Amino acid sequence: MITDDPGGTSGNSSGSEGNKENSSPRGGNTTLSRRQKKNRGRNSSPPTTTTSKKKQKKHCHTVLRQYAKLNLSDYDLFETILNYTLRPEDLFLLGYPVESRLYPGRAMIFRNQTKPFDVNAKEFVPKDESVYASLLVQNGSEQFGKAQEIVPVKRPEPECTTEEKKCVRCQKSFFITSTGEYLTQEHCMYHWGKLLRPPSGGSESFYSCCKAKKYTKGCSTAKLHVWSGVDPGRNGPFDGYVRTRPRKTPPPDGNYGVYALDCEMCYTTSGLELTKISVVAHDGRLVYDTYVRPESLIIDYNTRFSGVTAKDLSKRTKLLKDVQNDLMGFITADTILIGHGLENDLRALRMVHTTVVDTAIIFPHILGPPYRRSLKSLVYQLLKRDIQRDSGGHNSYEDACSCLELVLWKIRKDRQFRDELLLGKC
Repeated sequence: MITDDPGGTSGNSSGSEGNKENSSPRGGNTTLSRRQKKNRGRNSSPPTTTTSKKKQKKHCHTVLRQYAKLNLSDYDLFETILNYTLRPEDLFLLGYPVESRLYPGRAMIFRNQTKPFDVNAKEFVPKDESVYASLLVQNGSEQFGKAQEIVPVKRPEPECTTEEKKCVRCQKSFFITSTGEYLTQEHCMYHWGKLLRPPSGGSESFYSCCKAKKYTKGCSTAKLHVWSGVDPGRNGPFDGYVRTRPRKTPPPDGNYGVYALDCEMCYTTSGLELTKISVVAHDGRLVYDTYVRPESLIIDYNTRFSGVTAKDLSKRTKLLKDVQNDLMGFITADTILIGHGLENDLRALRMVHTTVVDTAIIFPHILGPPYRRSLKSLVYQLLKRDIQRDSGGHNSYEDACSCLELVLWKIRKDRQFRDELLLGKC
């Protein structure tokens, strides 16, 4: 049965169960210490799924500024944000996981490539139907359900094959087996920064990490090459995906929920896998926050960007299927999910969901696709705030709130523009 709560807490939930310091006899005249009063006040707040007491204290809820400025009811806010959702037919072109018509209950992912397609290339010759037909979303399908309801189909074990991958850091080719064993054992030298356009008067692009020019030797070294988990063109069909289901009965107030989320990922033998997820409600309240242990062998924790370390994952964590079940407890097919480059988050979650708002799309790059503006630059320009300043990696809670505030800012500015048009000021 689908409910409106997170559906469980992590092993390191920050509640006060078992904390004798926070307990006292009922009706007693026990004098509370300053620390006990502080803990008691903190524990009176709504429960959330978090990974540590330290995190719970850090994410003390404050209503988002943009949410307060809009001053809309929850229902009106939900109906307004619906106008910014992506069209279902555009999802697969943007790399979102979608359900395959050829293989119901299994997911397909289409990754666009920057170079023109070679129609004669072997990997782009469809085996059954066209790429487009196989990637169409089946509206209303019941094939996807809760994680524990997906039963793997037994197939003959394929022979171990060699696969060529391209490193997402240095762009060199390397080889792994179909079982994830690395055949190419060499260090990866790369630039971790972005390639920036030269300032006016400059002639060559340069990297933000070391200011070195394009095509120069990398300034950082990693033990092995890494890949994203998807290749250019059609990927799949994949098992292990869940699809959000429609509610059995409409909510009394007509509000199916609005949540913003951000995921952190690491590089494994299978590509990028989920290591942390944070979900916030429409007002910025943290409703879900947990570390996740990847299924495959970790090659690189990607700490510079994810902020997740080996120490974080050595603590009590959840498995992906547990996270899927938790999310399915309060996210339905009509719930609006907000994120920046949200297709990457849904891939990591192995979730098919079609009611999405992507800030990378509603705030397009001036040069058009495939270029995208970074979340950091959007927040700095539009919200006048600097995020992702910590050299230890991103903060998934901060990023989720930033995505939400960008959408609320967009709504507020669009309403102002509409009102000015009606008044004849434009």
